[in-house]
Amino acid sequence: MICANTECAKDFIGKTHNQKYCTDECCRVATNKRIMEKYYEKKAIKKGAVRLCKTCKSQLSRYNSDESCSSCLKKSNSKSKKLLQGIVDEIS
Repeated sequence: MICANTECAKDFIGKTHNQKYCTDECCRVATNKRIMEKYYEKKAIKKGAVRLCKTCKSQLSRYNSDESCSSCLKKSNSKSKKLLQGIVDEIS
């Protein structure tokens, strides 16, 4: 198995079936790195960094924490509701 910490990437034998990191230190370093990336991303968004909707490529508001705009989310939700309604109708 290869350590999931990109800075380490050592080959190791895991003690459990879901072990990702070779040591506790690697796990701590990777977790802190991930936390700091999220922190700086949120900080950039609050300062006005331009982000685009992943579906329609329109500019997202700084207050929108999702990756899609509200109109795309609404369309996606209505499609999901229709699909679920069809499944329920088939069962009934």
